[in-house]
Amino acid sequence: MKNKLIAPLLAVALLLSFGLGSALAAPLKIATISIQSVLDQAKVAVEARSQIEAEFDKHRGALQRDQVELEAMRDEIEKKSSVWTEQVRGQKERELQRRFREFEVRNEDAQLAVQQLEKSLMEPILGQLNEIIEEIGRKNGYDLILEYTMKGLRSRTGLLYAADTLDISKEVQQELDRRFE
Repeated sequence: MKNKLIAPLLAVALLLSFGLGSALAAPLKIATISIQSVLDQAKVAVEARSQIEAEFDKHRGALQRDQVELEAMRDEIEKKSSVWTEQVRGQKERELQRRFREFEVRNEDAQLAVQQLEKSLMEPILGQLNEIIEEIGRKNGYDLILEYTMKGLRSRTGLLYAADTLDISKEVQQELDRRFE
């Protein structure tokens, strides 16, 4: 992510340092955007995230119950294996291994289901988001639109400083909401 942001800035710096600054007589028009902020606030993204979390919770509950059963079965084997015959202990251990493999398959299936749902819900949103950013960039004559991510106490990763007046996140979020009404 940092490399994506640094490359355009380096290209501009190189152009200016090689005397091509006169070719760029007009000042660059730059905007910033926080994709994370847009996705956190856009109604359609919030709804999608809610559906994804509901699907995740549904699978998590079932998997947690299975995991508790497996742990109980393992504890039983540990406690009672000394009194069981070799045959009974072997049978119980094989049963535990079989159920554990089934658990792993269900876990992988659940992860895949959540990932597929996330992809099906988020791809159209991200596609529209990209289109909106390009349209706003063209309409307003921006030469660069830089993405920043807020972390911690207002530190921006990849972008050390930008005036708040350059931020187009709210405009993009409003357009995204309008398109998905």
